[in-house]
Amino acid sequence: MRYRIESDYPLESDWLPATAFGQYYDDISIAVAVAIEGVEDPSEQEVRVICVETGKVIWRSTEEQYE
Repeated sequence: MRYRIESDYPLESDWLPATAFGQYYDDISIAVAVAIEGVEDPSEQEVRVICVETGKVIWRSTEEQYE
């Protein structure tokens, strides 16, 4: 499976290039680690890891249900 990162907030990092948030990842743990780095407060600013093949949300940084 491959994974991508998405958020309704701008994704940026002091130590990762902007391209890190637009690429696909083969390892979900790397995708989650990159996703967390993309926002100031992942518990307040939701960021999601999506399975490219199915389009399903695999991981989210907040407790909110995805609609």
